Amino acid sequence: MAGAVACCLLLAGGPATADASSDTTIPARLGLDEAERIFLERGLDLLIARDGAEAAEGEATAAAAHPNPGLDLAAAYTPSLSRDAIYANLGNNAPTSLWGFSVGLSDNAAISDQLSGKRSLRVQAAGKALAAARLGVDDVRRVGLGQLRQAYVAAVMAQLNLQAARESFETFDQQLALNRKRYDEGVISGLDLARATQAQLEALQTVDQAENGRRQTLAALLFLLGVRDGAPAVTLASGIDYRALESLRSTTLETLHAQALDHRPDVRVAAANLEQTNLAVRQAQRARVPDIALSLGYSEQCGPDTCSSQPAFSAGLHGNVPLLYQQQGEIKRAESNARAAGRALDKVKAQVLADVTQAFATYTAARSQVERMESKLLEQARVSRDLAQHMYQQGAASFIDFIDAQRAFVASRLEYHQDLANYWNAVYQLEQATAVSLR
Repeated sequence: MAGAVACCLLLAGGPATADASSDTTIPARLGLDEAERIFLERGLDLLIARDGAEAAEGEATAAAAHPNPGLDLAAAYTPSLSRDAIYANLGNNAPTSLWGFSVGLSDNAAISDQLSGKRSLRVQAAGKALAAARLGVDDVRRVGLGQLRQAYVAAVMAQLNLQAARESFETFDQQLALNRKRYDEGVISGLDLARATQAQLEALQTVDQAENGRRQTLAALLFLLGVRDGAPAVTLASGIDYRALESLRSTTLETLHAQALDHRPDVRVAAANLEQTNLAVRQAQRARVPDIALSLGYSEQCGPDTCSSQPAFSAGLHGNVPLLYQQQGEIKRAESNARAAGRALDKVKAQVLADVTQAFATYTAARSQVERMESKLLEQARVSRDLAQHMYQQGAASFIDFIDAQRAFVASRLEYHQDLANYWNAVYQLEQATAVSLR
């Protein structure tokens, strides 16, 4: 019995689908393209949305189905009576026991459902709901990919910050070793040695903080990839180096806005919902036509020797008479839902404009900042640090000057990493806002 149940489940595809979706093996080297592929296969939000679309497919199938015919079977038995007081004058015509049966068929209002147009409206409404559900999957994919890309950028930035923190620690650690040697030689004072020790310890603190940030951002990335068993060790293979996008060199806000209105799934979802609610108004109005069921019947009753009556055929119509109530409440509710759906579509269009405007402004500012950082600021901070270190080693500058220059250089590197992350986040936000690949 257990084997048969397992076989049925396997044929039904339930466990197979669950096993496939729960396979969350992440490669040791994870590039952005590979992360996107894994998300499209195993992202939990995307899987939930696909299940919802499958449910809408079932609703559409049910809406298109004709009702099954009704079948009524009945049997009757009349026992024989031998009471002389009642049947004394009947002689040999005293009744004997009788058996009877009847058969009835009903279309369960299938014909009137078809002729009144209720079924066609129901099918159209379910079709709009199915279209909205499928577009909803596309919208979850759009939003989810944007979130995944930004989470990947955050993880890469945290990795770069950790690398910068370790390099800064190595610099301070080497300088501490040099200061100890110079202190033993009597070249520097104990104050400079204490400052070097403090700077080295502070750099070690920064390393710990950067490591914590790397782990947190990586955990957020793995969550989006649907990892549910353990925390695999992952090395991010894609970088966030600056790269100008040709597709955005001459683009305008108006062009991006038009692209967003044409490609955003949530706009089409709202439009499909509006069409569905308009169909719901027509359904509510059509529901005032009563559902009339056609029935056919046959009955007969017979005893051992003869039948008490001739076979009887019957036909009838059954339905409610709309005298007291004509669906006023349902119609008013459907009309209100339709107005709300129209306003929801307007709101989505307004949201599209806001998303595109904000993302484009963020992109413009981020591109300017990262280009300025690469052209002047980062190199100037490096030169200042190297010069301060050289002058300190030559005795021409104080240790505080070197510490300040080193910290300014580290801060510039962290700011540069943040600028790179802001730039790519702005690109991904713009792609999410327009639902168009810009790379």
